[in-house]
Amino acid sequence: MKKGRLICVSLIALMGFGLLSCGSDDKEPTFREKLNAYLKKDLPVVTVSSNKYAAYFDFSGVYLAYEDSATRETFNGLTQKITSNGNFNIYKLANSEITELTGELKPAQQFKQIHDVTEQNQLYAPIEATLKKITDEGRSAILVTDFEEYTKEGVIYTQAYAAPYFKKWLQGGGDITFYVTDYVENTLPKHLYYVVFDSNHHKLLKLVEDGLEGLPKNYTRFTLATNAYPMSYSHLSAAQGGTYHDAQGLDIVSSSVENGKDNGFFMVDSLRAESYVFENSWEDIVKNASEQTKENGADVPFTHLFRNLFIDLSHSDSYEIEKLEVKVYDIQDDFDKYWAYSVAIANKPTIKKEAGETYVDFTESEAGQPYYDETTGKLMPEYDYSKEPGKIIEIHDMLDFDDDLFESSFKKDPTHAELGIFFHKGFTGKILQQDNPNALLRIDIVPEEVEICDLDKIDTLFGWPGNDCLSASVKSVLQDMKPIGKPIYSYFVRIQ
Repeated sequence: MKKGRLICVSLIALMGFGLLSCGSDDKEPTFREKLNAYLKKDLPVVTVSSNKYAAYFDFSGVYLAYEDSATRETFNGLTQKITSNGNFNIYKLANSEITELTGELKPAQQFKQIHDVTEQNQLYAPIEATLKKITDEGRSAILVTDFEEYTKEGVIYTQAYAAPYFKKWLQGGGDITFYVTDYVENTLPKHLYYVVFDSNHHKLLKLVEDGLEGLPKNYTRFTLATNAYPMSYSHLSAAQGGTYHDAQGLDIVSSSVENGKDNGFFMVDSLRAESYVFENSWEDIVKNASEQTKENGADVPFTHLFRNLFIDLSHSDSYEIEKLEVKVYDIQDDFDKYWAYSVAIANKPTIKKEAGETYVDFTESEAGQPYYDETTGKLMPEYDYSKEPGKIIEIHDMLDFDDDLFESSFKKDPTHAELGIFFHKGFTGKILQQDNPNALLRIDIVPEEVEICDLDKIDTLFGWPGNDCLSASVKSVLQDMKPIGKPIYSYFVRIQ
């Protein structure tokens, strides 16, 4: 069997998670890198077809909406922003076709065509086909339409045809923002929509809002999303988390390692998570916490294991969170198995033949050798995370969510409701469900009770006499995608 030099282990892009490399100095990937990869494995895999945005304009008669002076201003500001940006593919929707405005059209010519009434009065904009194109391509897009979809026979759709596409976009981690304007067509009150399909970076949404800046606000804004709640925190410093600190700013309860480096506290902002290393055991942490009282002379009495995390619940177009809870899991086995699998996949051996002999060659893939059968070169079943993840053990009666803190702070300021976690009454520090007291714990804050927004509001914004296909689509999405049990924030804790 051929042997090669030991090389750096890299995590190849796999199931949607990113590439990690331990660098040229043969360093093992840090825990921070491993945790990022572990979290990203659960994110939806979204394939984006282009770096450009897409803009789709309905040319099938919605120009009537522009007869209103305020709508004309907002539409003008929006199209000015899009056509002058240079980072859009622009399409017209008419006569059952999606046609890109290409050729020699310069921005001014594109703008003129989008505003030309003689161009606008065409038939049958293919809205459903456009929604399919948007969700298939995965890139951020804006759609300007009234959502009226017709059959080939000229009969208007009345079913919830948009629901599957809205769901697919949300399942991919994005959200959908509607700007709803009103207009009248032959005495029939209707709506024109500027619809922004965007991801969590919201770059396109920011561009659209810039285009509408300073213009008449003759629209109602509605966000269709399962987790559109901005989070903030008030930690003592960038290197200190939301654990208890005394009057001198020291964590004397858990002895959290607070240096902002891999072996201490750090935040994973894009994934709504924080990671901690505690130097005290859980038994000692509970004991220390019980001693930090006013009666014992503590200037800052202990109340919570984690505090100073805030959620903005003023953005509750889709759902209203009524109640939150804490879920705790021992994920050590799952984390270790996932990482072993990642290393194995990144370091596959090759099957070679030499002098009539077939053998498994681990040259330059030695890191994967512990995980493969050296006779067949196949990944051993016990390391195949794709077929069987590791064990995840739910921990009960350890931590609770502070409902009173949440409710009182929400009443005071819905944009700054505080999320606090304290020890379950009677918890002694002994975790009964696990054998390893130093195991990696995942502590999730999840919605326990969620209410859909006012359905009358949905009917008002997304329906009109004789056509409820869009309101039915939005209702279907809201009913099917309630975010109950889905983490809105997570803490990862290691004991060392």
